[in-house]
Amino acid sequence: MLQYDLSHQAAVMTAVNDFVDYQLHDGFNQTDFITHLCVLIPAFQVFDQEGSEYSTSVGAFRNIVQSVETRRGDVGIEEYLMQLSPKEISHLQTQIRNHRSLHLAEIRLFRQQEKDNQDSFLEYVQRILHDHYKVLIVRVELGYLKELMPNITVQDFYSHIESLRNLLKDKNGCFNHLLGYGLALEQGITKGYHAHLMLIYNGSERYQDWYLANEVIQKWQEITQGVGYGVSSNTTEKKKQYADRGLLGIGMIHRNQSLEIQNALKVASYLTQPEKYLQRMLIKPKANKPKRTFFKGVYREHGRNYKINLPKSAGVGVWSEQDVDDLLDEPMVIEL
Repeated sequence: MLQYDLSHQAAVMTAVNDFVDYQLHDGFNQTDFITHLCVLIPAFQVFDQEGSEYSTSVGAFRNIVQSVETRRGDVGIEEYLMQLSPKEISHLQTQIRNHRSLHLAEIRLFRQQEKDNQDSFLEYVQRILHDHYKVLIVRVELGYLKELMPNITVQDFYSHIESLRNLLKDKNGCFNHLLGYGLALEQGITKGYHAHLMLIYNGSERYQDWYLANEVIQKWQEITQGVGYGVSSNTTEKKKQYADRGLLGIGMIHRNQSLEIQNALKVASYLTQPEKYLQRMLIKPKANKPKRTFFKGVYREHGRNYKINLPKSAGVGVWSEQDVDDLLDEPMVIEL
């Protein structure tokens, strides 16, 4: 039996996706199917938002909700669902199953787009690393305070991200001497709507990466008017943990230190992961063209040709699955 957190929009959309995905792959018996609908439909109606576009799975569920609303009249949702005949329940299940091919195609497309984003971002980061004797890499995760997540919609999230991107383009304050960046948007049950941000500064102009990380988090809190929260990967303690394992790829990175370069590229590669389709954005603001979930800056090479030698030993600085989890999936929600 699936269990849900239905306290905020991102969690409800994830719960709906999980429900539809289970129905498409394993299938509920009719009793469990109706039991889940009794819980999910009211929660979905609370956070359903006009002016939004949904993933195939959530869109299929929304069709079910609209079908129920059209037919139930003045009868309560649970009362209506509980009196449906086996034939009527089967019809609702078939409505979802009819979206199977589109659902699978959407996941394949997401994985391909993530792979394309990953390749493009790695090439982008490599160009910056080639061009500069040293760069300062800062990585933060930006989201929202847990107790305030119920108030955050996807429109709010994209509006906050747009404000952040404008600051990144202006390159003032804590973004002064910024050479490039990568910004990945995700959603989940525990973290809600959140973003992974990798910043690459000119290492000849900026230092104290821990300070810059804190400044960026503070800027996010200003953008969100106090509801935002962030986690820095650039603390002394965290960097020591990675350094002890030969995995340090943030902080000051030198072009002539091949292991540093290798680890920095690893950090960049994990900003976009084809395997993280469970954390893909399931709802976006409706727009004339599809809203993006990954952004990178514009960088122009200065034309010099430097060579970077990466380590030949496969045993040095090998990243395990747990290492990736430590870097990209650190707990960031705090209870107040």
